[in-house]
Amino acid sequence: MNKKWMIQKKFLYGFLFIFSISLILLNIVLSNMLYKNSESIIITEMKNTKTYSREYIKQHLLLNNLTGNVFSNSGNHLAQELSQNLQSNVTLYDIEGTFLYEALGGNEYVIVNTIPSQMLQESSEQDLQLALDNKAAYTINKLDKQWIVNFSYPLHVNGEHYGIVRLSKDYTPLFESNQEVVTSIILFTLLLFLIIFLFSFVLSSKIIKPLTKMTHAFSEVAKGNYSVSLNIKTGDEIEELNDRFHIMKDQIKEQIEVITTEKEKVIKLEKSRREFFNNVTHELKTPLTTISGYSQILAEDNFNDPEFLKKAARRIHSESDRLHQMVVDVIELSKQHSNEMKKVDLTYIVTQLCEDMQLKAAKYNMTLQCKKPEQLTVYGVENRLLEVIINLLDNAIKYGENNSSINVSLYSQSNNAIVQVSNRCNHFNSSILSNAFEPFYRGSKITKDEKGSIGLGLYICKQIINEHQGTISIVEEQGLITFKISLPLRQQLGNM
Repeated sequence: MNKKWMIQKKFLYGFLFIFSISLILLNIVLSNMLYKNSESIIITEMKNTKTYSREYIKQHLLLNNLTGNVFSNSGNHLAQELSQNLQSNVTLYDIEGTFLYEALGGNEYVIVNTIPSQMLQESSEQDLQLALDNKAAYTINKLDKQWIVNFSYPLHVNGEHYGIVRLSKDYTPLFESNQEVVTSIILFTLLLFLIIFLFSFVLSSKIIKPLTKMTHAFSEVAKGNYSVSLNIKTGDEIEELNDRFHIMKDQIKEQIEVITTEKEKVIKLEKSRREFFNNVTHELKTPLTTISGYSQILAEDNFNDPEFLKKAARRIHSESDRLHQMVVDVIELSKQHSNEMKKVDLTYIVTQLCEDMQLKAAKYNMTLQCKKPEQLTVYGVENRLLEVIINLLDNAIKYGENNSSINVSLYSQSNNAIVQVSNRCNHFNSSILSNAFEPFYRGSKITKDEKGSIGLGLYICKQIINEHQGTISIVEEQGLITFKISLPLRQQLGNM
């Protein structure tokens, strides 16, 4: 259940985190903007106050014809009048920065103090220090729940320095107004967040609920229950996912059915193959029994029956052809299953095939001459190599001249086993040299009573030799055609 709610939790917690950060940043940025705006208002007012107070003091000095140490002599009256006119506190200092008088205005009556008030004592003196350096400056002071602004400037009239004028004013309503704005915006933002949070919670719940159903449906499909059904109608991507689920479920069901059908076919095929081999084994016994029976009768010392001899010869020939065809079929079938590489006695294969094919060559007064070969062993598939040698010897008999010899040699050269088959051809075509190993190519005519091929024999031979990492080639010299096969010796492949 925790996993099912994980997306919703991540969504809501992530939203809460982002909103909290945004709210903090909003508060900082908004407070800073309002504070800057308040500073701008204060600066403007202070400049106007400075201009007014300076002109007022200047006129006061001219009208009363005052000179010298005016702030010390009559500063109390000047501070009182200025405070009453400006509706703010006015403090006068001499040119050394010594406190003289403080007029507390803003009410109907003005109070003049000869010692700094507590508010003045708690305020920063940074503006006063700058005024002593002949600069106008202000400081904003947060005193308990009040915001007090002190503005100080040096007073110069007609080039004479009279002292420092310090104006103090309470800007608490301005800053409280700013705080009210910030608070109002934050409250509005919180309300907006609450609405969005509730909407997100409801929306995520509506998303999680169909996803939970789909999770259950997927689990059922994983168990093999393809009858499970979903009916989600949301009109959005989830509904589309619902439709895709049914398509996927149907496709999986179809694929399972196909796999099951194919599996049954494979089992049936394997059964058929076993039956085939059993039948082949049984069928081989029949021609062998016949041939063996007739051979035993013909081998008897007192046998002298010409008619039976003819009958036996025909029957032995017929059964031999039948046996040959069955063996060829078995070899063709076994090639699909017996492709495991192993040690092959190439010398034995070549010599045995030369002896076997001699019977066919004798029909055309041809002789198969196999030079005494070296004892050579290669690494390969015996049936495949048999097919190559049989094909070359059969071609030499089919296309060779009658009353000629077919020379077969086997020797080693540069760590390779070499097999050569040479014969003379009645109808040699020069295109044979470049096209002999092309599929479906037939370059010579058969003058003997032999069935022609479809031109795949030499092509298959080349493929087999390539599979054994060897080469096969054909050369012609004065009517003598020679096929040459080169195969790596077994030791060279590292298979001891």
